[in-house]
Amino acid sequence: MDGIEKSSFRDFLKKICGDSSDAELSAEAREMLKAKTRIIRLNKGEYLQIEGDVCKYWGYVVDGLVRVYYLRQDEEVTEQLASNGEGFLDYDSYFNQSPSRHFIQMLEPTTLYLFPQLECEDLCDNNLEIKLFFRKLTENVLLREKKRIKETIFKSAKERYEILLSEKPNLVLRVPSIYIASYLGITPETLSRIKTKMK
Repeated sequence: MDGIEKSSFRDFLKKICGDSSDAELSAEAREMLKAKTRIIRLNKGEYLQIEGDVCKYWGYVVDGLVRVYYLRQDEEVTEQLASNGEGFLDYDSYFNQSPSRHFIQMLEPTTLYLFPQLECEDLCDNNLEIKLFFRKLTENVLLREKKRIKETIFKSAKERYEILLSEKPNLVLRVPSIYIASYLGITPETLSRIKTKMK
């Protein structure tokens, strides 16, 4: 964790734990977690993981933009978009330690906190606070993805785009339209027509 500002790490913990003092990690748990946290900076277009790799990290975006996608008949399908203050995770590969179908790509110069799977499992086995903390981390990502999937099933293409505009307006400006369309489960042509009608 050398080179990381303490305030940035505190902001990260607060983002996950919330404002309640009951949800805060003790000083001992914070130091244990900090000692295992890695920080890296990747350039736009670089990959943290490619298909066939085993996912070794739970990731959190300090600043920047991450896309998680997989290939379906040579088509890139965007599954997750994580920006400042959000986590991302390749669930199956991380928890099963099996080869992944997913790519994890930086869409901007990005700073990440990474939590190594084996070391964090050891922390969770020996510290209940940290175990609950990682449960909260995972819940945040799963709930975000469940919400997206539910919207794909029950909302129209236009409604899905309007929700994204309302909740994450900056994301629409930062992410290429082809990835936004894939993330929403629509074609680029459909997204273009929706944008035109909304002007």
